[in-house]
Amino acid sequence: MQQNSIQAALFSLIVPGAGQWRLGKKERAVAILTSILALGGLIFWQMLPALFAPLLAIWAWQVFDAFQSAKGRQLGMGTPLLLGALIVYGLSASAVEFRPKRVVTGWPNIQPYLRALTQPELFDYATNDVEGLAPIQVPCISPLPEPGRSPTDTPKVTIDQQCASVGESITIEVTGLLPNFAGELWWINPIGDAQRVLRDGQPFTFVSDDSGNFTATFAVPLAVPLSQQPGDGETQTHAVRVEQHEPVGGLRPTDTLQLVWEKIGETIALAFIATVMGTIFAVPVSFLAARNLMGGNRVTLAIYYVVRTILNVIRSIETLMWAIIFAVWVGLGPFGGTLALFLHTVAALGKLYSEAIESVDQGPIDALRASGANAPQVVVYAVLPQILPTFTSFTLYRWDINVRMSTVIGLVSDAGLGFLVIQWIRLNRFRSMATALIAIILVVSLLDILSSYLRKRIIEGSPKVRKPTTGRRLAQMAGVAVFILAFGWSWQVARIEPVELIRGAPGGLRLMRSFAIPNLVTRPTEERNVTLTLPVPCGSGETGTEALEGMRVALSAECGDVGDPLTITGSNLPPNTEVSVRWVFADGAFLRVRSGCCMVDADGNLTLETNIHPLLEVDPDGGQPLPGGVQISFKEVVGGPQISDALKTVVSLSLVTLLMALMATTLGSLFAIPLSFFAARNIMGESAIGKTIYNVFRAAFNLFRSIEPMILVLICAAWVGAGPFAGVLALTLNNIPNLGKLFSETIEEVDNRPIDALTATGANRMQTLVYAIVPQLVPKFLAFIIYQWDINIRMSTVIGFVGGGGIGQQFRLWIGLNQYSSAGTATWAIVIMVWTMDYLSSKGREKLV
Repeated sequence: MQQNSIQAALFSLIVPGAGQWRLGKKERAVAILTSILALGGLIFWQMLPALFAPLLAIWAWQVFDAFQSAKGRQLGMGTPLLLGALIVYGLSASAVEFRPKRVVTGWPNIQPYLRALTQPELFDYATNDVEGLAPIQVPCISPLPEPGRSPTDTPKVTIDQQCASVGESITIEVTGLLPNFAGELWWINPIGDAQRVLRDGQPFTFVSDDSGNFTATFAVPLAVPLSQQPGDGETQTHAVRVEQHEPVGGLRPTDTLQLVWEKIGETIALAFIATVMGTIFAVPVSFLAARNLMGGNRVTLAIYYVVRTILNVIRSIETLMWAIIFAVWVGLGPFGGTLALFLHTVAALGKLYSEAIESVDQGPIDALRASGANAPQVVVYAVLPQILPTFTSFTLYRWDINVRMSTVIGLVSDAGLGFLVIQWIRLNRFRSMATALIAIILVVSLLDILSSYLRKRIIEGSPKVRKPTTGRRLAQMAGVAVFILAFGWSWQVARIEPVELIRGAPGGLRLMRSFAIPNLVTRPTEERNVTLTLPVPCGSGETGTEALEGMRVALSAECGDVGDPLTITGSNLPPNTEVSVRWVFADGAFLRVRSGCCMVDADGNLTLETNIHPLLEVDPDGGQPLPGGVQISFKEVVGGPQISDALKTVVSLSLVTLLMALMATTLGSLFAIPLSFFAARNIMGESAIGKTIYNVFRAAFNLFRSIEPMILVLICAAWVGAGPFAGVLALTLNNIPNLGKLFSETIEEVDNRPIDALTATGANRMQTLVYAIVPQLVPKFLAFIIYQWDINIRMSTVIGFVGGGGIGQQFRLWIGLNQYSSAGTATWAIVIMVWTMDYLSSKGREKLV
């Protein structure tokens, strides 16, 4: 026995799990080996040698486990699980750039947002507007040109210098203002964008003196992105604007509030039209995705698998990703956002409807089939009566989701309230942003309450049907008319233009084809060039050609003048190869002769007709001192297949995305668990203080869960800086109210009998909590946490669109660079992650609940 124990331990010392395998515990052995290899690989990925210590501890544990197993005593899994969690959370902290210190140091950055929430732009007065402006050049150059703007005469703004650099102090003097009245200072950049002048991090305000004058000194702000700064010897015309707004009329809605009201209508319209159209398409699709209806023969079963797979792929890709794709297809605007909502709605409802169909009572279906009824008759008379209430409930649930998503669809498309939020944050218009945020909270909360009420009525059943009356018939007709009007209004607001979908179909289908074929493997290439000199005009140089392994380029003329017709011919080129035909210049620069050209034929020949470009003309005093020429360029494969850079990037960012979701779920749970007890009525009791605390926490959960993580990311990026940590912080802030609400409802549903029994024995409230309530809550709490992690993984794939890091940030970058195949690689990675976590989380919830 002792010898067997030592042998098993030695085997596990050399290869993790080998000792357990030798003892016949193969599943345990595979789990040990897989876990150690995975954790070791992740440590190498993040280059964190300190985490090898707990990994070695796990290795030592499994050696001792093999030793004990040979003696018939098996160790518990608590120690390796704890050490593994230490490694995983250490990796997570590194991967998501977890820096709690930023929450403190970045607090001043978030204060303007918080103050703005208490000062939304709702109502103002009609005003007498007084504005003065003076131009200033940034930076100084010599000689300094005339500014591109003219100063105002009244009020008159005088700046103590004509030019300045960013960060340099300038002093302004203003005359002709309203006396003893407050005003604001704005900085206007060269394209007309305005931003508040800041002093000590706060918007600059002033009060004019008795004569309507004032003087101020402040620093020149960075008003132009670094990528668009003027080059050496260049300057740009900015301006300082002084504003006073004297109330002269009654209270009225602000322009901001009116715009928000308009966008509220657009948000609801997008959600309504997408839900209605999605439902219309999802119903027939759901019957094709129901196994109990399609399992009759091999053909229908194959259709079932195809349809169900397509639905799962589409719903695995977040709506915002579809919005980006449709923005490329049909252009920016509400139509692209509506298409994204519609497509995701069809996939989501199609799956839910099909599962409802699969849950129907099979008896009526079998009875009708036995009587000889065909498939449509089975659906109409045996299936529809059972599923209509469930379908209606699911449709209302999807409407709720679409309203939430339509509030953020504007982050990637010119639609909805989200578009206003992102624009106002970028312009530092925090009070305007607060108005939009409050509108989002109210709209989502009210519609959530309405849809919850309707779903409850449907689930509980409607009251007994009363005898139809004329009044009821008129009410029904009025309801139909309202629905038709709402549909027509939503169609117009969403700017539904099917012709644009058709017009953009070729490009859209190419885009989808690129997405469908991921960029997994690449082969190294080298650029090869074949060049022929072309003197312009004749006599400005000698002709010459560069032959490359027999490949040649020929021209219809040895020289010529600008605009002369020219035929370019290539021969002995690689057959069926895409090449670039270029004008090349003496300094090595080049310009394509024609965009998207050209493809060599099967014989290796190429012919292209054009005219000589003006830039080829020799100019001894200027940019072309020597003759240029014509060049045919192509890439030649020089090595074997290799893993593509896109795939390497996607794998790395997929791991970051998973760890972001894990960290956010953990942090959200740690805060939500204690807070949820304050939102549970049975814990808070019936006292006045208890009821007050309960109502405050429950209201806070319901309100703050209305703000989508995509909007929270924008604020968190300003708080702690753009990157994965901002994404984790945003998801955490979203998880706290979501999990808090679920946890509190679970607490309210606990069995009171153990509580009453302990109370009768004289146990205090804390003892009752620990011994009677917590044991009932742990399994359900864990199930909800797993469910929230599943949601967080989906959200982690898109929060990078607005500064939250992860795979979504790279996806949007690839889309912006038209690298659709690389973006498709990211998309397939997201589908795999979502499918995997869907499966694992569903299995986990089944065991816990």
